[in-house]
Amino acid sequence: MHRVRVIAACAAALACVLAQSAAAAAGDGPAPQPAKATDPRRYAGRWYEIARLPNKLEADCQAPTSDWAKQTDGSFSVVQTCRQGSPSGPAKIWRAAGRIIDGSNNSKIRVGFFGGFIHQDYWIIDHADDYSWCLMSTPSSRWLWIMARSPKVSPALKAALVARARSLGYDIARLIYDQQPPA
Repeated sequence: MHRVRVIAACAAALACVLAQSAAAAAGDGPAPQPAKATDPRRYAGRWYEIARLPNKLEADCQAPTSDWAKQTDGSFSVVQTCRQGSPSGPAKIWRAAGRIIDGSNNSKIRVGFFGGFIHQDYWIIDHADDYSWCLMSTPSSRWLWIMARSPKVSPALKAALVARARSLGYDIARLIYDQQPPA
């Protein structure tokens, strides 16, 4: 019985090491610092996800949107929605609250999910001057979202955004391109 426990413990330890190695190989280094300041009033509104690096929360997710509403106290209410399996699939909705992180030029936001029980920092690492698109990451480069104000972008803009992500060090070969409903 003791031998079985030792083998199980060794197998679990090996699995952890392999998982950590895979995460590091998948781009788990630090994310690039935001390229410019963000105007919270202009950032507010609906964003459509154009592409993302894989993450468990959005497995089988299509037509993702993220709605940011500026509150009177300076915080944001955030509603993230995706459709399971297809753009017309059942909705999966997460509600959260966010606060701008001091000293970040308004480009880093701490978002609390499940009543603030779980927190995640999101960095707006680049955005268009007219706020028509943005690249969002977490403090590690493990996750990236390419977002736009419209559900579809031109092939030229999509290529430029992917090239920008590549220039920032992201593994664009792993990008998942979302299906959005017809405009």
